[in-house]
Amino acid sequence: MQPFASPPQVTFDIADGRIAGIPDERLRRLAQYWFARRDTDGIVPRSAIDPLDFPALLPNTMLLERIGQLPEERYRFRLAGTDVVHLVGRELTGKHIDELLPEPYHSYVRMLNRTALERRLPVYTSSLYHDQGNFVNGITYRLVMPIASQPEIAPDIIFACQYWQRREDQHGHWTGDWRRAIPEIRLIAADPS
Repeated sequence: MQPFASPPQVTFDIADGRIAGIPDERLRRLAQYWFARRDTDGIVPRSAIDPLDFPALLPNTMLLERIGQLPEERYRFRLAGTDVVHLVGRELTGKHIDELLPEPYHSYVRMLNRTALERRLPVYTSSLYHDQGNFVNGITYRLVMPIASQPEIAPDIIFACQYWQRREDQHGHWTGDWRRAIPEIRLIAADPS
């Protein structure tokens, strides 16, 4: 595990993972899709992603652009799917995550985005989710993938797919003690061929 410090003084452990270890089949297929589009430099250009390839996932997808450079970067929603907007209870397009998310959740999401962009690999994570929208006391799990807005540049866009499971829903992929849930973060590598 590699420690990653995220302001304000929150430390998360990032484990190494494989596509096969992602608990949700939809996110496993999306990770395979992302890896199939990587170039020899480990970059997926935006032009390689075609939303028509995964129409069932579109309500849960997001595109966020990085504004500025590390360590002062911000992330702005370019696109948020209809299920994402409904579950968080507000429109996200055009807004920055620091305007929408309270601490320490903002720092957590920012760290996930930063890790994906810097490492040029997808990040799978699950965590408790509390918001002032119309969804509280649940678990959220997502796949955060770096893409480049233009060919031959470093990744600068986050392509994410996120799902939620209500606490009372026992049919989702996540099981465990809701009172003791801690964030799970895995840096995803391709499964061996």
